[in-house]
Amino acid sequence: MSDLLHKMRKIEIVVGAEDVKLVEDALRDAGLGGWTILRDVAGMGHHGFHQARTIFNDQTGLVMFVGVGPAEAISGATSRVGSIFRHKAGVMFVSDVEVLRSDYFVTA
Repeated sequence: MSDLLHKMRKIEIVVGAEDVKLVEDALRDAGLGGWTILRDVAGMGHHGFHQARTIFNDQTGLVMFVGVGPAEAISGATSRVGSIFRHKAGVMFVSDVEVLRSDYFVTA
C-alpha cells in the first residue's frame, strides 16, 4: 500500500470567524488547490475554554482550516498566514502526511 501513497504537507489553522476571508485569500495566493473549513470549533487555549456559539452570527466563534498540498504551497501558506498572525489571534500547525490520489492536492 505504501507505493500508492504520496508525501505531502498539511496545514491546520484556527482563527476567529471574522478572519475567514483573510485566511482564504492567503491559502489561495499560496497556491493551495483546496481546503476544508470547520465552523463552530471549540477548544482549550491560553484564555481558557472557547465554546462554539454561532447560533445568530457566523462572524463569531472559531473556524478551522485544513489544507493539504505540496511542500512549496504549504510553505507559502505558512508565510502568508504568519503575517496575518502579527495582528490577529490564531494558531497554525504544519505536519507531514501521506495521501492517496495526490492529483487531488495540486492546483489546476
